[in-house]
Amino acid sequence: METSGMISPAELNRAHWDNATDIHARGNVYGIENFKAGECRLHRVEVEELGDVRGKSLLHLQCHFGLDTLSWARRGARVTGIDFSSKGIALATKLAREAGIDARFIETDLYKLPERLNEQFDIVFTSYGVLCWLADIKRWGEIVARYLKPGGTFYIVEAHPFARVFPLDEDIKDGSTELRPYFNYFHDPAGMHWDANFDYADPTAMQSVGEHCWQHTMSDVVNALLHAGLQIEFVHEFPYCPWKVTAFCDVVERFSSSHAYYGLPERFPRLPLMFSIRAHKAVSTTD
Repeated sequence: METSGMISPAELNRAHWDNATDIHARGNVYGIENFKAGECRLHRVEVEELGDVRGKSLLHLQCHFGLDTLSWARRGARVTGIDFSSKGIALATKLAREAGIDARFIETDLYKLPERLNEQFDIVFTSYGVLCWLADIKRWGEIVARYLKPGGTFYIVEAHPFARVFPLDEDIKDGSTELRPYFNYFHDPAGMHWDANFDYADPTAMQSVGEHCWQHTMSDVVNALLHAGLQIEFVHEFPYCPWKVTAFCDVVERFSSSHAYYGLPERFPRLPLMFSIRAHKAVSTTD
């Protein structure tokens, strides 16, 4: 699918995230000041499910400007973060230096990572709002497996693809107060172009660049990891998410003063809004 001005989806999304970094770097919009004050920017689910990372090497895919990456470093991991936004990587490097944290950040498109990095890690991690930017989920699974050591752990926590069929506030045109499907659940290789809109982290800020996204079903994600040879330990589904993944979500509990989980009000059925997967790479039994 062509995007506005004949810009490729990858180029459009890179410009979008450069613009998003400018917005998210302002004040405490993204929790930067909280992080500088020592707060862990990870949520409860990934901390509990991934477990102790002390002394382990960790590769964070699609790290934005690295607050989660640096939070894993504070918990004892030896971290490398990658992202395709030059502004994101520049800010991550700056924050690491200011916080006195030893971390490495690499600017690269995820699919081109093998051209930039030739290592393997104890942990490959990715989270929250990452899969919709990837056109080829099967190749993503291969990248994950490529960077895991034998016996290494992969972990993802992400908005549930089922939740993405429901509208956000800006999608509701008729004043509806009922939860109903709005978008396709199944993958369309062409993806979908979106014009510039208000920023998800700062609803008072208008993005200057649109975006191009893809939907991937739960089976797409699971099968991508299985195809790459990973062994899945668990798949968990949750009736909440760290952001308002539909227009009707409201705060259901707080992890801390600034970490909230959002779920549907009681008048709606309990539906999956978030999922997590933990998998590992088998240790070869051959010499």
